[in-house]
Amino acid sequence: MTSNESRESAPGPLFRDAARLNENESKGPTTLETFKDQQANILPHKKLMVVFPAIALAQMISYLDQTSVSTAVPTIGGALNMGSSISWVPTCFLVASTSIQLINGRLSDIVGRKPLLLTCMGVLAVADLCAGFSTTPGMLFAFRTIAGLGGGAITALVMIVASDITTLEQRGKYNGFIGAMVGLGNGIGPLIGGAFTQKASWRWCFWFISPVIVAVMILIAIVIPPSNVRGKAGTKVRMIDWLGLLINIAAVVLILIPISEGGSIYSWNSPLVIAMLIIGGLLIPAFVFVEWKVAKLPLMPIRLFQSDMSANLVFIQGTLHGVVYWANLYYVPLYLQNVRGYDPIMSGVLILPMVASHGLGSLFSGQIISRTGHYNPTIISSNFVWMIGASLQTVYTRTTPVWAICLIGFLQGIGIGGAFQPGLVALLAHSRKADRAVANSLRNFLRIMGGSVGLTISGAILNNVLQNKLSSFLSADSISQISSSTYGLQSLNLSAQQTGKVLDAYMSGMHVIFIMYAPIIGVCFLCAVLIKDNGVAEKDANQQSPPSKPEQSVGKVEKDGTD
Repeated sequence: MTSNESRESAPGPLFRDAARLNENESKGPTTLETFKDQQANILPHKKLMVVFPAIALAQMISYLDQTSVSTAVPTIGGALNMGSSISWVPTCFLVASTSIQLINGRLSDIVGRKPLLLTCMGVLAVADLCAGFSTTPGMLFAFRTIAGLGGGAITALVMIVASDITTLEQRGKYNGFIGAMVGLGNGIGPLIGGAFTQKASWRWCFWFISPVIVAVMILIAIVIPPSNVRGKAGTKVRMIDWLGLLINIAAVVLILIPISEGGSIYSWNSPLVIAMLIIGGLLIPAFVFVEWKVAKLPLMPIRLFQSDMSANLVFIQGTLHGVVYWANLYYVPLYLQNVRGYDPIMSGVLILPMVASHGLGSLFSGQIISRTGHYNPTIISSNFVWMIGASLQTVYTRTTPVWAICLIGFLQGIGIGGAFQPGLVALLAHSRKADRAVANSLRNFLRIMGGSVGLTISGAILNNVLQNKLSSFLSADSISQISSSTYGLQSLNLSAQQTGKVLDAYMSGMHVIFIMYAPIIGVCFLCAVLIKDNGVAEKDANQQSPPSKPEQSVGKVEKDGTD
């Protein structure tokens, strides 16, 4: 056992009695530091082997929900006559996921990891159940937005819980296990979604998730230790940075909506698009000011960007990774089904090499970090492999061999798995222990924000290419119809030559989207080279971050209050 591990393996604050808390309170008003430390509890190996499968299953479900739906998107678009608005199926989920990320860390610090995780899982279960009954695009968008709130929170909370119960030395190995379960969710999701879509109904892509979530909720309720956060509910609610949260959500929505709809539903020079972009842009510095000067307990402490350059590089990586990862997750199925004509099941099979190798890359990278004690070689090599895979994706055509699609997907998956989890280890190594929850939430926020931007930009590219290439012989309504699915081409009574032009136009749009990916991952590779490797055994409790101004007191918490 290392000295670092032995230092943290003492009875964790999660199980400390109230006397310790009362001792802290007697010295003055309670600050957020008190709440953060209460939930750290390094568990022994035997307990980790019980808790980690439970939280890994929760993580798997959140990704299973997304990938099973992604395979069914073309069919859903045709069934509900979505037209060009099909991009909002994934986008509304990601917009909601993005909006909830920054509050996750603070809420979990205040109300406890376990209660919040169970609540968010319940939200996802109910939203998916309702989404399966959708009869209009608006209903589906609304329920997927609610699902995004739950699913996005699960993704962050699982990693926060994992950081609470392991030392920094252990996190590479155990986070790799979570990454492998993510790969499993990504792997079987397209197959399940394709099977339901083709053999039963796309609605089952939503319905089957709910009972699975309930089963995992019961498991988590049993095996995860209770959160030892004290204080009355009213005091806790007043601690939340409501102004910052409101500004953050408004900025996200006002920026993403015009990016998504510009050039399709609204022209880029329309007053509405311009006004939303301007207001959304102005809200960004307003949010930074509130977090810097106004909020007592900010959602995004500015000191996170002041710790060192490596932490900032990880944040940049996370944003750009999200652009490519999420856009790929939804537009590769569109390529396979709409351009190549594969059915949903075959589409899921062809995506399997990419999403399954994601799990392998995560598992192996975690083991390498734990054995070597260093994370940067893994981050550099993984981003390089991902960059090669993204570059090769630009060769996709209407006749690309199946083996080439599988090989390119496999390379990308290895790179993705080896870049995501080690990136989190690097961030924790360059952050104060007290900041781990908000740092994790910020990284997730930036990655999902990048995904939202990537999806909206990809949708805008595809719609604009189709408009430019097909407007000479197709009406705007027809172009809108085929932008979501080419299955309806037969109803347009097109000649063989015109049908070929439609597929060529679709491929041209996809080609532009794929070209966008390679340089973005190239920037991630450069960031990886510049990240300093502190090792995983150097610091955990007291990180390198420079001393910062203590957060303002949030008022003394009543000693007799409990969750």
